[in-house]
Amino acid sequence: MWYSSRVHGLGHSERTGQMSVKATTRRAKPVWEIQVIREGGEFNRRRYLDRRSCRKAAALAIEAELIAEYEAMKRPQPGAAGAATAETIEARSSVEVERMPEQIARERAPSTIAAQVPRRRRVVVTAASPTTTTTLTPAHVPTFAEFAERYLALQDPTRSDLRNKVRNLRLHLLPELAHLRLDAITSMAIDRLRAKMRAPTDEVASSRRSAGRKEAPVCARRKGGRKSPRTINNVLTTLRSMLHLALDYQLIERVPRIRMEKAELPDPVFLEEEEIDRLVAAVPVEWRLFVLTAVRTGLRRGELMGLRWDDLRLEVERPSLRVQRSVRQEDGGKLGEKPPKGGKPRSVPLTRDLAAALHTARPTTVHRTSLVFPGPLQGYLDHQRIWKMLVQAGKDAGLDKHVHPHLLRHTFASLCYKRGIPPQVVQLWLGHAHITTTERYAHLAPNAGEDLINLLVSPAGTTTPAAPCAIRGNTTGNTTGGQET
Repeated sequence: MWYSSRVHGLGHSERTGQMSVKATTRRAKPVWEIQVIREGGEFNRRRYLDRRSCRKAAALAIEAELIAEYEAMKRPQPGAAGAATAETIEARSSVEVERMPEQIARERAPSTIAAQVPRRRRVVVTAASPTTTTTLTPAHVPTFAEFAERYLALQDPTRSDLRNKVRNLRLHLLPELAHLRLDAITSMAIDRLRAKMRAPTDEVASSRRSAGRKEAPVCARRKGGRKSPRTINNVLTTLRSMLHLALDYQLIERVPRIRMEKAELPDPVFLEEEEIDRLVAAVPVEWRLFVLTAVRTGLRRGELMGLRWDDLRLEVERPSLRVQRSVRQEDGGKLGEKPPKGGKPRSVPLTRDLAAALHTARPTTVHRTSLVFPGPLQGYLDHQRIWKMLVQAGKDAGLDKHVHPHLLRHTFASLCYKRGIPPQVVQLWLGHAHITTTERYAHLAPNAGEDLINLLVSPAGTTTPAAPCAIRGNTTGNTTGGQET
């Protein structure tokens, strides 16, 4: 589909201009294709943006920049009379940027010396004299700090990873790379950044949350200390996303090689059934339904905070709930409803005990759009209050594990695997985008599927053939009249 206005009713050679933003694919990836054509093809610009990380508004902004570039080129420069004229030649007529043949260059600039065009590089051909040579003039390349502002402005504010990208830029990327131009960010500079994040320091943690954990402190929890491989890879992923966007804008010629750390995910911590009973008994009465819902559905903290009564289906044979929103903190500290992580709603079935508890707790006069778990903060629960309540409940229950909201989600997934529920079903209930995330719990069911092998055996009371199949020319044991089975 094309998003733009173009001149209709004329052949390509008769058009005076063409502008387009097209949603297409390039190298099996969804992209925005931006193309601006003027002067019957003499001015031809084409750019690409990744549709997974850039919205349509970003593509339209690039289209406006290309139009401004054309207008600036056509605008007469002061003192340009009698001076050399210049024009920019770029590759066209192919998705892959190829070298331009010499004869095309001569047709467009008869008095110039033909030049071959390297990939993603502008070539300015001057006609000042017969002996003029071709000179390469790279466009203005912004610094990393300048491009970071533009990168963040193009991000979708509804995505949950935006705050993560802002944090990676503020704490790690900008302090090291802010002064560098984008084309000066090499593999060596990236290796220096990674080495600095590996280096430990003597600064202690300032977070009360990490200081109160029962697990032994590690260097990764120190402020400014050695970062874990997962944290380093998270920072490098943000950097790689920015460099690929700069490549789409043709601000750099290539993305330097970024080597990731070897990050082995630890086995998730979860509660056993006996520990669940102790935890539910230790929480205050007004919080027990919240904890039971978290353990029986695996909803994330924000999804529990945004759950409404009209999302529940309790008066049916198979009760369930619909996850359609998540409450997250926006800029300025205000809470707002966003789509759930992954952007897709999902349905989660309810156990009999949870459905009965929700049915009993639902007021008869409550509005159907009211929150199931209301709170004093803009009508929502305070996420810090949830965290403190679970930490205190874990201490009161005598648990030797750090209890937090996501631990209850780990517990749900672990119980599903222990009960033999297929991983694909658990993935749908948890809302994981990739099955590999769900398979972190596979070690809890090492013998899963061993009992299913008996399904290959015929049920009791039925007869089985003496031979699995008949061999051609041998009718021994063949009940099909000599035909092959």
